[in-house]
Amino acid sequence: MRRRAAWALACVLVAFSVVGVLKPAYAAVGCRVAYTVPSQWPGGFQAAITITNLGDPLSAWTLGFAFPDAAQKVSQGWSATWTQSGKSVTAANASWNGSVASGGTVSVGFTGTFGSANPSPAAFTINGVTCTGTTPTTQPPTTTPTTSPSADPWNPPSSLVQPLAAVWSHEEQTYSDLYGFKNYGWDQLFAGGGSINYCVRWDSTAHVTATQRDAVAAALQRQYQKWMDQMLDNGSGWNNWPYKQVPVKVVGWAVRDRSQLEWTDTSVDVYVNNIRENAPQCAEPCGRFFHQDGNYSGCPGGASHHYDHSLWLTAGFSGGAGGDWGQRIGSEYYMSNLTTENIHILLHEMGHTYGLDDFYDWDPLPGQGFIMKAGSATQITEFDKWMLRDFWRHLKSRYGR
Repeated sequence: MRRRAAWALACVLVAFSVVGVLKPAYAAVGCRVAYTVPSQWPGGFQAAITITNLGDPLSAWTLGFAFPDAAQKVSQGWSATWTQSGKSVTAANASWNGSVASGGTVSVGFTGTFGSANPSPAAFTINGVTCTGTTPTTQPPTTTPTTSPSADPWNPPSSLVQPLAAVWSHEEQTYSDLYGFKNYGWDQLFAGGGSINYCVRWDSTAHVTATQRDAVAAALQRQYQKWMDQMLDNGSGWNNWPYKQVPVKVVGWAVRDRSQLEWTDTSVDVYVNNIRENAPQCAEPCGRFFHQDGNYSGCPGGASHHYDHSLWLTAGFSGGAGGDWGQRIGSEYYMSNLTTENIHILLHEMGHTYGLDDFYDWDPLPGQGFIMKAGSATQITEFDKWMLRDFWRHLKSRYGR
């Protein structure tokens, strides 16, 4: 499965100014926070946080907590604006996830560093109120729903029903093995139990610092989660989707010259001068693309060091490519957009990894634009969301869902 998108960087990144609307002071706040560390390495770690709103609906929120150890620091966060002063950390909602319904959840995360120990924070607050995991006494009793969800809740907006049907029909006619192919991003995600590993193919002569390395990983996590969030409704998985937060870990870098990588720690594997397609390649025995049976016995670091996708960053590359092997975009483009809200070429190529098609010769949604129609949108749209969900509902039985 290999889908390519070759297009000039003509899509203008649009900056939006968003003003948050604060909840009235009398709103009842109740919350529960789950803090986990999906991965940790010497001196560094990745944290995933799920906030459950047990009070009145929120239109804006700020998470607060304190690290137990003064050496613990947030390096790079996603899905919120992160700040730290001493041990105290705050995360204010992003422009797109400030609204949280009663009973709804929102997931955020960060990469961080620590000294001799990495203990978890003991207490959390939302908008200054301590999260006790209970519903506040001022919260009125909830009403039991009178209807149960459908076994197959295919409920896109009515205006999208026909275009979505046309897209799926087109895929059935043009994909040579639509239902039999077994290495979509879906397959890789479920094989990893809800997490994804990457290896970076650094196809450039530029040097990379440890700070840049960590920023590359953090940006990748944020962009990947944007697609995964399309499978959630108010924090719950749509149509039996099991994953709320998908940890993304960069396990390795491939370069021509080891001196290009300006770090000495062993937090990632480094592959030197293994050339494939005239570009540095991460070890084939560790790659899902090369071992779709999941047998990583030849991987030097073992199965935990395997990679599902490659992030192929190529100097001077002005377009993008994506497929079951990963995504390829320009190294300069990616490095200059590490803190951009939507790295739209990467988002487009990630869509291909999950099976979504290109639209060069036809447009199911004339004049409206969406991320999978290259150059017509700079963020994932409602139409992209429902195309992704359509793929899931047609394949989910293979994962027992």
